[in-house]
Amino acid sequence: MGDQSVMQRWDGSYDFKKREDWDYRHSFSFMAGQLGQDAAKAEMRRKKKLGTVDEEAPPLPKDSAMVETIEKTARHIHKSNDPAVFERLIQDKNRGTPNWGFIFEGGEGYDYYKFARHCLEREVDPRPLALKARKVKADRELKQANAKANVFTGYAGETKDIPKRTVADAKFANGELMEVLGVKSKPDYNGKIVKVVSYDPEADRYEVRFEGGRYDTVVVKLKEENLMFSAVKEADLKERKEMPEGEIPNGTNIEISGLQSETARWMNGQKAIIVCWDKDTERYEIRLAVNHEIKKVKAGNIRPEVPEGWEEHFDEHLGRHYYVSKADQKVTWKHPTVTNQRAKFGKVQEHLAEDLQGVELDEKRKHYEVDEQEEMEGGFDLQQLVKKVEEQEARREAAEEAGVDVDSDDGLHDIKKPKKKKQKKEKVTAESIVEKVLVLIENTFVARESMRKDYTLLDGHFCARDMDPIMKRWEALENTSEADDALCRATFEVMLALIQKGAMLTKELSVARLQLGEMNKIVNRVTTIEKREELYEDAKWVHAYLKTM
Repeated sequence: MGDQSVMQRWDGSYDFKKREDWDYRHSFSFMAGQLGQDAAKAEMRRKKKLGTVDEEAPPLPKDSAMVETIEKTARHIHKSNDPAVFERLIQDKNRGTPNWGFIFEGGEGYDYYKFARHCLEREVDPRPLALKARKVKADRELKQANAKANVFTGYAGETKDIPKRTVADAKFANGELMEVLGVKSKPDYNGKIVKVVSYDPEADRYEVRFEGGRYDTVVVKLKEENLMFSAVKEADLKERKEMPEGEIPNGTNIEISGLQSETARWMNGQKAIIVCWDKDTERYEIRLAVNHEIKKVKAGNIRPEVPEGWEEHFDEHLGRHYYVSKADQKVTWKHPTVTNQRAKFGKVQEHLAEDLQGVELDEKRKHYEVDEQEEMEGGFDLQQLVKKVEEQEARREAAEEAGVDVDSDDGLHDIKKPKKKKQKKEKVTAESIVEKVLVLIENTFVARESMRKDYTLLDGHFCARDMDPIMKRWEALENTSEADDALCRATFEVMLALIQKGAMLTKELSVARLQLGEMNKIVNRVTTIEKREELYEDAKWVHAYLKTM
């Protein structure tokens, strides 16, 4: 804390700037973000993105000398005090100079120059990323040209002439995303995105797993010539995996049954997996386990596999299957895998997530076990149910007569509780405070302890001087609770006048919500203060605040 004696100007007024220089030594955190907030937030965002890049890497230029010049120039510009100005100076100096076209938009190497600038800001080495981009571009161009021209790039001649391969000969690393092309036996594979799982050197094949689409999670072995680097990023895979879903969830293991046509009867009893729901044909697309072929089947020809922990039984009387949980012997007509409650009608209901946007759902409503049951499921005693309803009705009527709100346990009755009206917060303004203060001042015209003064044209710190002798009298007391009535009246009168002046001065400040709020609290409680200590604390705050104005 600084020496208070040096906080005064030559005329004795309080110099708030000196106090700030002594006391605050502020930082962004200490001042709650009011000083340097935008700059601090920008720096936090920059640090958070270090080590990552937002721009796609361009192919690395083949001229190594140009690459060195680009990277060196980008480093010098990045380190300068004003990169934009320094970049213009270099452009003016090298305009028309050979091998310096990269500094101008549209010139040779400009894409790599801009990418290098971006990487320097993120503290990332641009060359490995650009080198990989060049490799990917070259590979894609070669594979696409070969596929278009129907050219085979493998070894020709006898197999004994083919050199033995090892894992080290793998061109693609595990985990890399590739795109399938040129597969004639399975043309539906072409264009799909896969991820490299491993390389089999003996078969000279890559084991890859499909990512998204109809063949999601399917693992196959493909030649190197049928794989090229993918332009799809890892972050975009999630969107590619989203497929239309019907009543039976995608990915459910099923068994096919009931097909009658000669060409499709062979699929009865085959295992498959649900791929998606085709709304146009009202059929499920399924992937057969035996050969990974995609077929379209009606919902009535699909029987989902019973999950582990459940048993399937057939009721001959009703002609329906029912399911029993091994854990708790719970019986249900609904298949444990199927989430849609319309399954018993043999119909399909698509997810309506888009239609439900903006709809408010009652997530806090009571949930009962019967909600999970279908009609004819679970069983109950009708007499017990009637008795329970009568008891609930009687309890509800008694509650209404007594004016007591009682919620029902079974959900048959729902007595809405009256909503409590929220009290509107008082809007605090300088004008509202002045209005309150003027009303209070009118009540102090008779038998005043102090002279009423007009502070309209005076600065706040000059007005605060009228409180100085009063505060000295308070400070001279050993116990503030012993203050006499005259001192309390004088404090009350001067404090109201200072609050009036302070409210008018605060109105001129750009950020004054906290100060106005505190003054409003003091004005609201000033007539109900019972303890002298509370009056003294409020007066101290008003006195100190006016000294800074």
